[in-house]
Amino acid sequence: MIEHPKRWHIYTVDLEPRVGTKPGKQRPCLVIQPSEFAEAGLKSTVILPLTTKIISEDAFPLRINIPQGIAGINKSSDILIDQILAWENSLFRQELGVLPDHLIAEVKAALLDFLDLD
Repeated sequence: MIEHPKRWHIYTVDLEPRVGTKPGKQRPCLVIQPSEFAEAGLKSTVILPLTTKIISEDAFPLRINIPQGIAGINKSSDILIDQILAWENSLFRQELGVLPDHLIAEVKAALLDFLDLD
């Protein structure tokens, strides 16, 4: 179990059971919640799931692509910006890696655009 998930790190997270359009199974997820909240004792963490079902055309702000080999990802994947979840920390299984700065900037821009916060 990962006790304190870190922001901008990718973890394998158990997302079962699948409900509606929410991705199910164990899959990589990007933590977007500031690390201080986990360290303060919150039992859940806000994440964005990843999928290997890549959309070939530009899907900004709904998806950001992570190439294979980045942040511990073994297949090219898309971050699902529109699938924001708060998930229990006990369901985090393994840390895969940290997102590089240029992709963090893309995720931030996509979140601002998708949530109409700019």
